[in-house]
Amino acid sequence: MLHKRQKIKNTAGALTAATLMTIPSGGANADRFSMADSFNNALEAVQDGIDLLLPGDLDSQDVKARIGVGIGWTPDYDGSNNYRFRAIPLIDIRYKEVWRLNGGKFTYSAYKKDDFEAGPLLNLHGGRGEDTNKALAGLGDISTTIDVGAFARYSTKSMLINAEIRQALGAAQGMQIRLTAGHGIFKAGDFAMGAGIRAKWMSEKAMQTNYGITPTQSANSALNLPAFDADAGFSEVSLNVIGAYKINESVRLLGLVALGRLFGSAGDSPLSGGGYGSATQLVSGAGLQFQF
Repeated sequence: MLHKRQKIKNTAGALTAATLMTIPSGGANADRFSMADSFNNALEAVQDGIDLLLPGDLDSQDVKARIGVGIGWTPDYDGSNNYRFRAIPLIDIRYKEVWRLNGGKFTYSAYKKDDFEAGPLLNLHGGRGEDTNKALAGLGDISTTIDVGAFARYSTKSMLINAEIRQALGAAQGMQIRLTAGHGIFKAGDFAMGAGIRAKWMSEKAMQTNYGITPTQSANSALNLPAFDADAGFSEVSLNVIGAYKINESVRLLGLVALGRLFGSAGDSPLSGGGYGSATQLVSGAGLQFQF
């Protein structure tokens, strides 16, 4: 019993340490984290893709982990047409297929039967620095916060369906609902590919924080952006193509291309147009992940 408790304690410590690796200490770090967070949605697609392409890869009665690093070509902010290369940590730690830390998201499978599971989640919700892009200058920073919520997931050896609801605890980030559906499309030897569709719905508060512009922000805007009131609705739908190559039993080479389209207030926002923004969003990247 003591040995079992010690393993659980060590697992909790590892999960906590990995989470702290992604939390900024403030100042300029907050901006760097906000840039990384724009890639976080794509990272979730990658991890979902690995589960789809390599089912059972991390099945274990103990602690299993995938740790690595990726380089992504991502927009400065959701809606930007300016892109940069960014290095992003790839973290996926699990304990007995019940606890899981995936990037900045922590989930617990409270209910599991056959191919279905559901439970609560915590998510580190990155902010946005106004000095990230000239279009944001004068609009003020959006701070980092924590989301609480729940997930439901159905997965087989070739299909994945996932739904999440997230409520932010601060930064006026409101509520989001995220839907994912994926399927394997090709496999030959140690290489496999999958494709998935991801959709995101945002509450009025969340939409206003990320895509709206208040009269005060408009007056302070370096580009004289007009005031814009955002409404609740679907903000983005994206098509994601994921590839995974098994170099050996411990190393995976990963690749992702995601093409998204902003809708509703997200697509109509001055931040998504005017020569410095676009309703069409592209994310691509590659990385190496080591399995322990």
